[in-house]
Amino acid sequence: MRNILLNFLKFQNQDFNTTVFRKQAEAGVFREGFSYYDFEVDGRNVKYEISNKELEGYTSFTLPSYLSVGLVSKKLYEKIIEASNQISGRFILHSEKEYNRRIHFEIEMHPKGRKCVWIEPYFLKSKQVWGILVGFQFIVSQNILNAGYKIDRDIQIASGSLNARGLSNLDFYLFKYNHIATFVKNILPNINSTLDNQISTTLFPVESHLLDAKQYVFKENRVDSSSYYGLSKYAPLQTVTNETIFYFIYRKSDRGIAVNLLKGLRGESHPNTFTGIQKFFKIPFTNDHIKGFALDDYSEPNISKIVEDIKAESNNVLPVIITNSKKDESDDKLYFSLKHHFTNEGIPCQVVTKDLIVNDNALKFSLGNIALQMFAKAGGIPWKMKPATTEYLIIGIGQSYNIETTEEGNKVEKNITYSVLTDSSGIFKDLQVLSEGISMDDSYYTKLVNNIAGIINKGKYKKIAIHTPFRLSKDKVLERVVKLIDPSIELSVLVINDKTDFFGFDASNNGLVPFESTFLKLSAQEYLVWFEGVQPSNPKITKRFGNPLSIKFWYTNNIELFKDIDYKESLLQDCINLSGANWRGFKAKQLPVSVFYCQRISEFIGKFRKYELSHIEINNLKPWFL
Repeated sequence: MRNILLNFLKFQNQDFNTTVFRKQAEAGVFREGFSYYDFEVDGRNVKYEISNKELEGYTSFTLPSYLSVGLVSKKLYEKIIEASNQISGRFILHSEKEYNRRIHFEIEMHPKGRKCVWIEPYFLKSKQVWGILVGFQFIVSQNILNAGYKIDRDIQIASGSLNARGLSNLDFYLFKYNHIATFVKNILPNINSTLDNQISTTLFPVESHLLDAKQYVFKENRVDSSSYYGLSKYAPLQTVTNETIFYFIYRKSDRGIAVNLLKGLRGESHPNTFTGIQKFFKIPFTNDHIKGFALDDYSEPNISKIVEDIKAESNNVLPVIITNSKKDESDDKLYFSLKHHFTNEGIPCQVVTKDLIVNDNALKFSLGNIALQMFAKAGGIPWKMKPATTEYLIIGIGQSYNIETTEEGNKVEKNITYSVLTDSSGIFKDLQVLSEGISMDDSYYTKLVNNIAGIINKGKYKKIAIHTPFRLSKDKVLERVVKLIDPSIELSVLVINDKTDFFGFDASNNGLVPFESTFLKLSAQEYLVWFEGVQPSNPKITKRFGNPLSIKFWYTNNIELFKDIDYKESLLQDCINLSGANWRGFKAKQLPVSVFYCQRISEFIGKFRKYELSHIEINNLKPWFL
């Protein structure tokens, strides 16, 4: 067990003695100048109208620090605002939002924005302690945003993702820590000087624990701790069952670029980094399995003709398309139009950009990832993960929405909600739409409930976990699902968030980076988990490690399950494991595939809508979205 320094500074005195004036609120009445909060009275929640000053009919009420967290947070926010009022460079984004509690302080000006540290009141439930969360943020200037904002090298350096030389910032954790330290040294003393309750100047230590390292399983149940080295030693878990023909599609002017890619995928140009598809993935990749199509352009008739040729083939076919990078909107539209055309015909395709191919150094380190995606899209299974316990069904649920205008001129939010099915070993099983329509309509929820219940009932698993980046409604969805499934089935719903405000540092480790698979408790049902980090056996920093993820145990049909720490740890372990099942790349984003694949699909659906491409049936047994 090691301590992680959470990005949290506690208040020295936890007895706030905050007094408000309240009276029971009238149902459905919300008056300007008052706030409304629920208090527990005789075992039930009662809504009260809150006033900051004594009024007739209101009673005085002293808030215990652990009670009505939202109201205490508001009071602390107001006190910090008052205490920091004279500090230069202080500002508040989204001040119009009623529940905004975040305050920014400028640390350093930049030609394209401001380097800032933000703070906001927070109650750390696992320790029953009030304090402030603190974090670094680079805020792009309004002029840059108005001119058509694009992330460039300067902004990436200012944000800490790249170092001063424009390379991946291996000192990302130190970068964040140093900016927080600057705030603590130069700004926090000015706040504390006028604040009646001092804020600590040291980050709050929280004990952490370590889950097991990921284990990759290959053919004949061979196991390795690395997907890349495992594949280089053993055969893929399951090869492509049907002989595959690879269609290389390119413009006539790009023939040389296409040849470069082909040589790389054969293992001819960079054999020290990638030995070739045939040797690495054990599938034929000879001239007899490759066809070239040199086109004048990517016009609709030309692409449609290739689609017809593919449909006429008796073999499995994977198109490999070479096109421009997505630097401007026309190229971006072309990229997604090509993806849309083939996917709409039920044909997974691999699109590779010319900029990547002509950059020899970038191509050298990308060939393995390109080949991995091609193998999976052709129907192969490279590897699976060793699950924490027995295999069970995991349903990843994502959604994509857009705002549409009705004939009456009203704006409505229209959702597409879909599921990615894997088992706890990470093998991709299916993708299907769960519901589509206006999210406020009961018909939308009815279809969503019926389809989730249908997946569970059809799967014949006795244990089910749902992974989602958002909170599924308990009363509109989950409670209704439970009524439609076998009561003996264990159902757990986890909310997995990679956009969390929490961060942490391991002062005992090189570069302050925690070990991979570290986790700590934020509350009874919420954990902070490092899906990537330094290895206990080799604490050398070899890449920029990203943020930890927040995982909340949101719902279960058997409350005893969430009281069992071993049960919850096994679910956390499988989340870690599923991040290794990502067939998009050997060092792909460290998210469980149940969530990551949903993000990918959401991006595609959003782009298809943006470019007014027709609605497609996204259901497909092959992972076309890699």
